[in-house]
Amino acid sequence: MRKVNLPMLVSLDEAEEDSRAQLQDRIAESLAEMSEAADVPTGVNPSNAQFDASDVDFGSDAWMSRLADVQGWLEFDRDLPTSDAALFVENLLLALGFEGEADGIDTTRTAFQLTETALERLSERAELAIRLQQRYLSDLEAEGGSQASATTSWKEAWATEEDSAEATVPEPMTAKADVWPIFQLTRKKLNLTPSYQRGDVWRTSDRQALIESVLRGIPLPSIILLRTGGTTPHDVVDGKQRLTAILRFVGQHPTALMKVTEADAKYPDADFKTLFKSDYPRFRKAWKQIFGEPLTAKLEDDNYFPFKLRTDNKGGLVGPDLEALRGKYFTEIRGNTIRVADQEVTVEELFEGAPDYKVPVIEYTKASPPQIHEVFKLYNKQGMHLNAEEIRNAIYHDIELTRAILVAAGDASSRSNIADIAPSLVNVPGIHELGKTLKDYGFGDARYRRTKVLGWVTSLLLSDTGGKDLASTARHIDLLLGRVQDDRSHPLRNPAKIADLFGLIARAVELHAAHDELWSDKFKDGKKGAKWQELQLVGSLVGITIAVVGAPDDIEQRIDASAEAIRAASATKWSRIEKTQTRTQWDYIARIAQGIAEEPGRRRHDRVGRDWRALRVVRG
Repeated sequence: MRKVNLPMLVSLDEAEEDSRAQLQDRIAESLAEMSEAADVPTGVNPSNAQFDASDVDFGSDAWMSRLADVQGWLEFDRDLPTSDAALFVENLLLALGFEGEADGIDTTRTAFQLTETALERLSERAELAIRLQQRYLSDLEAEGGSQASATTSWKEAWATEEDSAEATVPEPMTAKADVWPIFQLTRKKLNLTPSYQRGDVWRTSDRQALIESVLRGIPLPSIILLRTGGTTPHDVVDGKQRLTAILRFVGQHPTALMKVTEADAKYPDADFKTLFKSDYPRFRKAWKQIFGEPLTAKLEDDNYFPFKLRTDNKGGLVGPDLEALRGKYFTEIRGNTIRVADQEVTVEELFEGAPDYKVPVIEYTKASPPQIHEVFKLYNKQGMHLNAEEIRNAIYHDIELTRAILVAAGDASSRSNIADIAPSLVNVPGIHELGKTLKDYGFGDARYRRTKVLGWVTSLLLSDTGGKDLASTARHIDLLLGRVQDDRSHPLRNPAKIADLFGLIARAVELHAAHDELWSDKFKDGKKGAKWQELQLVGSLVGITIAVVGAPDDIEQRIDASAEAIRAASATKWSRIEKTQTRTQWDYIARIAQGIAEEPGRRRHDRVGRDWRALRVVRG
């Protein structure tokens, strides 16, 4: 066993460089995520090209071009010109609230390098921009949404954005209310990821703001738990983001503890467990020595490791006692005394003792799924608003069809077992590749975009409305899931039927992706390999699926024979339309789907209708 000699302290220079690297990582990830959006508000130039976080190089001046490429999303009050590096930096610092370069530029470095405080402000701005970008895209996709209305809402959000606590809402009648010290939450067995919960959407600045509020004695909104009975963990109905922030800050997140335990067992001489609990900066140093690479911001987020507080006064840490907490991890300040709830306590007592400061907890002791879903919807209308897919996943999560769409789209948590969420899909061929293909088409991990596409395709295939139902996309999907939820004898409550359905869709998606020669670049963002347009993708997937149902055995040959005709039609007859009324979108999708389904063998319209009706194998 190798003996590891650890230094007693991390040098000031090393700590500073490490902190800068973390901030640069976060900025790079945020800028890369911004570059993914094809739809932009009026007056905002789209990114010249999508780029990865690794493309944002802070080792030189190259980061400026990437920041300039997405600057429209950041809503700065001045332009950042890439033609003049000095003016770029001057304008950036003014936009971030600095009075001059001396406050934001590290003059000890050769290239234009921002100070840690400037990096911190840019990181917070970028994370806020991501949140408002997601809200803009949700508004754009909502029923009746348009670029004009979504742009107005986006600009208003920038103008009125405030870093404040969430508003309280009325208590559910079936719950009991209490107040708990923080340690009662951090030590209780909790299920942070019930199937209706969204993923971790808070950014580092959100988590820091939450902890800073606690340190200032600001009351938190209610945490809502569902008692599941016996020794099973309580479900977290509302408050997941807040609990995750607290658990991470004090080093008590179960995922982090499991990771540290594994590392400690493998390298006992490194004393990972002790360092993690007593001196997190030294833990980070030990990690780098043992594993040969630093703990990047992404690794820390993936493993739910602790984070430190902000270094400036934006979080309200003002006054001698609170100022001493800035830029520190919990293990560095646990002995500091502060005044909270008119009581002097140490930071450790605040989070791990029983002080006067407590968190309101609403605990359901007996509640039906619809009651829980309703509360989940009400509480999540604040903060980062849930989009249609996130709300739908909460309302209809009790039926397996909803969970199957989530899993097949690749939007379920990577930590979840498919057999626990949608057991009907366990043995379906190609189910794991389906979500990857949708991602390759340009529909990323953010906010269930792939789930929306797959839910739309599914509802179009299975909702036999005879063309009379011209509801919005979200409403159309809801109608299907609502029927399945309300009818206990519905065929799509049968796991075998669900397996048949997604086996068919997975096969169609595989064919769709394997025959890129079928699709004109006009179906995408105007160039080969670019992000697919949503309507074109939905229509073409539906068309291929219908063609597969009609004659699965010779589908490859029929596609090959019709490739030229389909490509020509996708470049002319099915060229892009402006997003206007619901009817126009439905007509456009129908034209694409019917045209593709007819092309293989030039089948007549009545044959296409029979092919579609053949889907009764999965519709029942």
